[in-house]
Amino acid sequence: MQQLPSDFLQALAGQEEVLVSSREGATRGTVPVWFVIGEPGVVYLFSFGFSEKVRRWRSDPWVRLSVPGAPDVSAEGIAHFVTPEELDPATAQLIVERWSMQGAPTIEGLRRTLRDRVHALIRVEGLTVQCAQ
Repeated sequence: MQQLPSDFLQALAGQEEVLVSSREGATRGTVPVWFVIGEPGVVYLFSFGFSEKVRRWRSDPWVRLSVPGAPDVSAEGIAHFVTPEELDPATAQLIVERWSMQGAPTIEGLRRTLRDRVHALIRVEGLTVQCAQ
């Protein structure tokens, strides 16, 4: 697993949302997304499984994460869809604490919503560093 740059994660740590840019063919889009920083230096995103952004990430896993208010503080990464079987207890607890109101109030509920593809849990791993402060 490739970590995201530590200086990027430090800049992101105090934020509520991360700006996620993605592409589909020649079309690009950027959306604010809630996130958690997980070990070892990756970012997790949680969204409805049928959303446009999730569809784009499934089509092309490249993403650029940017810190709101600091567009040149960014990192490129690869969106990896986490299956219920891949979900470790520590990460599952982080996700449940952050997004319990979004349909994952327990770890078992989180696993079920991922299994049924109602929601998608995406781990963004590092690709190329593009970070400036």
